[in-house]
Amino acid sequence: MVRDADVRWCLLGVALSLLVAGCGATRSSADNPTSFGGLTPNTPDMEAGLVAIAPGFDIRTYKAVVVDKFEVADSEIQDEGDRSFAAKMTQYLHLQLLRRLRESGLFQQVASAADGQAKPAEGATLRLRGVVTRLGRGSQAVRYFAGLYGAGGTRAQADLQLIDAASGKVGLVTADRRVASVGMFGGSDEEHLEESFNDLARDFAKFLVRLSQGQAPKAAP
Repeated sequence: MVRDADVRWCLLGVALSLLVAGCGATRSSADNPTSFGGLTPNTPDMEAGLVAIAPGFDIRTYKAVVVDKFEVADSEIQDEGDRSFAAKMTQYLHLQLLRRLRESGLFQQVASAADGQAKPAEGATLRLRGVVTRLGRGSQAVRYFAGLYGAGGTRAQADLQLIDAASGKVGLVTADRRVASVGMFGGSDEEHLEESFNDLARDFAKFLVRLSQGQAPKAAP
């Protein structure tokens, strides 16, 4: 027979494991998606958030993609401390997008625009650009006491665009927002935002793979 004390210790162990590992960043509805090249992301997708695709855009025709440096919206910057933190977070997002796109196998070449030593991309090329429109650090103290209820959570949103490098025409835009609030002692701002951007980059690459397979955007069930 299982004793009540054993059940309580088991439940406590589960709760502690959640606090240590965190429950992961979760998707939230994108806030005021940015329009690029006449496209506004408004079609829900289970991985990319909100998307819009230009008529005739076919990602399979591209052999290479160059990932540009990301900027953070002025509304998210209040002082030099914010500016420094934003630069660190956008660099992290930049690296995760490079990694995930390379792992996807979609392109023969995935390059960083920041790498001045990189060889020019060969064949039809895309440029991946974007703006981090939300970079909310929340409150670790509030997360510590009420993070399980979503209080004090960090907020991250990136609005991305894929552009034909030769013509400058926008082929695809997305807007994806993530929130995170649960972690050991509330989890640090940086840890939560890194997790959000890692998930965002991973799911963006997964969406592109689905697109290359002829699948249309699809909302989460």
